[in-house]
Amino acid sequence: MSKQLYEIGEQPPLGEVPEKMHAWLVRADRFGKPTEAFQKEVVNTPSIADDEVLVYVMAAGINYNNVWAAMGIPVNVIGARNKNGEPEDFHIGGSDASGIVYKVGKDVTNVKVGDEVVMHCGTFDRNCSWVKKGGDPMYSPSFKIWGYETNYGSFAQFTRCRPSSACPDRSI
Repeated sequence: MSKQLYEIGEQPPLGEVPEKMHAWLVRADRFGKPTEAFQKEVVNTPSIADDEVLVYVMAAGINYNNVWAAMGIPVNVIGARNKNGEPEDFHIGGSDASGIVYKVGKDVTNVKVGDEVVMHCGTFDRNCSWVKKGGDPMYSPSFKIWGYETNYGSFAQFTRCRPSSACPDRSI
């Protein structure tokens, strides 16, 4: 039986996804200095879509996306996602990471549970006609910065991303 929450540094058995996780997140009422805006909280571990993976985070990178998200400028990332229909009232930043795949959506074929992956910030809709016609995903109208324009970035025990952002270590 899986535990509901694992302590930081306590790795769950491979493939066992707890209901809750520790995360460093921003809420709109804390926008401001990044060292104060990001605070550790316990939140629900995110579910994944058919074309997503859930990764146990081993290392996360910091960049200016996180500073901007914490400050709420030039974009209120929480408000922007809420306007587009996403319900979370918080933002888990982090656009660079490495970790271990713990769960894969039914349509994912390039990674499997147990794969060690490195994640980069680019994400796009796999059904985008531009990409399907051979266009560079970075110019896709669906292109977003994972962990900045999307929630559940790498500043948590688990992160969700599209498999196009999760590169197996054997391919690097």
